[in-house]
Amino acid sequence: MRSVAAMSALKLLAMPAVAFAMAKLLNLPPIVTGVVVLFAAMPTGANAYIFAVQYQRLVNPVSGAVALCTLLAAATLPVVVMVVAGVR
Repeated sequence: MRSVAAMSALKLLAMPAVAFAMAKLLNLPPIVTGVVVLFAAMPTGANAYIFAVQYQRLVNPVSGAVALCTLLAAATLPVVVMVVAGVR
């Protein structure tokens, strides 16, 4: 369960933060920054599960992370949108 929480936290919190920092570092236009950050904030996709099954690696944690990220994204995506919209 700890690995699922860690994967979810990295995906929903760390990746958008890194994307935002990189966009600012590269001096991207605000609309491009918003798109990059929003894509980074999206939940873990089903492709991660497909790869885990295909290669028989971490199937259960990845399936849990996909489910948890999808549920938590309902709460984190609006926050990300507000942050990105407020930073111009």
